[in-house]
Amino acid sequence: MKHLISILLILSFISGLAQTSNKIRVLVIPPSRFEFVSEFSLEEIAKKNEITAPMVFVTYEKALLNTFEKFYDENLEFIAVNPSGLKPYKKMFKYEYGKFDGKRYNAVNLKYFQEIEFTNLLKSYGADFVIFITWYDIQKESFTRKGKQSKRAPYAAHYLDFDIYNLFKQQIAGVGKVKAEADTPNDQEVSFSLLRVKELEMAYANFIGKVVDVLNKPIEP
Repeated sequence: MKHLISILLILSFISGLAQTSNKIRVLVIPPSRFEFVSEFSLEEIAKKNEITAPMVFVTYEKALLNTFEKFYDENLEFIAVNPSGLKPYKKMFKYEYGKFDGKRYNAVNLKYFQEIEFTNLLKSYGADFVIFITWYDIQKESFTRKGKQSKRAPYAAHYLDFDIYNLFKQQIAGVGKVKAEADTPNDQEVSFSLLRVKELEMAYANFIGKVVDVLNKPIEP
């Protein structure tokens, strides 16, 4: 049984890309506003972050991409897409319900994205793979502190779906409802309901760790 990382390294070599390191480079494409939904109001999220409601999506998008770029892994390096550079390609893909390994999730449809254009997009970033964040769902849950000082408070649950493709537009993985989890909060952090970027960045790092686990998952020959 071979590990996916070994396959990635081989494909990286075949691609002949000029790289400054031996790490596999993965381009990150965040969801659009239409794939971002929340059971918390934008006004409530904005208040927690001391911003205006129209700035919520952009603030979260920036935090997610920054956390990807700062994430350290000895085999992988994540690269945030340039939103303006992505504009010429946006009409070439769309998001819809899909299925991977028998499981349903929100997937990316690349039917109208020609392989040569797809490859050129990744090459322009020196990337070997791309991850599309295809859905971002913030649901209302609750945090309960057990023990003598029992505490129950509204708390956000951040769930993300994603697709991963290689340089040649071949699908590597498709996963749904992956939870971005933060460490156990103190009382002050609980009051921010895991809606403030400061705590959310830790949750994003947890999510990215799960993405790395998918990339490292053994596959059948």
